[in-house]
Amino acid sequence: MRSELLSRRQVLAGRSVAKAFGISPPASSAEGLEACTGCGLCAEQCPRGIIRLIDGLPSIDFALSECTFCGECRAACPEPVFRLDGPVRFHHVAVITDVCLAKRGVACQSCGESCPEEAIRFRAHVGSPFVPELNEEMCSGCGACLRVCPVGAITHRLRAAEAENA
Repeated sequence: MRSELLSRRQVLAGRSVAKAFGISPPASSAEGLEACTGCGLCAEQCPRGIIRLIDGLPSIDFALSECTFCGECRAACPEPVFRLDGPVRFHHVAVITDVCLAKRGVACQSCGESCPEEAIRFRAHVGSPFVPELNEEMCSGCGACLRVCPVGAITHRLRAAEAENA
């Protein structure tokens, strides 16, 4: 069993960042989430309505819509939850699983058509429909592909750099 060190704020608030695991808003960090007071202003200001508070911390729900990286959550937050420098993207990338219709021989390109970054391209495959390939460097983790997949074949995982630091 892994023991985690809690900040004073987490102990006093009776919660931990690890316990409230979800998809954090873009440009937020674990250190920043320790400063989160759970005021909900980020959720109120999100024009897509995809931010929910779970255990007092903001979490993204891609079942509702994708993130457009508008920055309204960052602008509304009175605490130092969000980084002001560096790339504004999620800490995860999309993963296309083997449940994918195209990988099973059924023509489908809904994920590629919905990807604003054009991170999902389709490669010709002899004797079957085009097969999706994801460019992880281009993927912003916005969730547009997750929502449109008719069979729920797309999930997400931490980026390689974030996984090494976790």
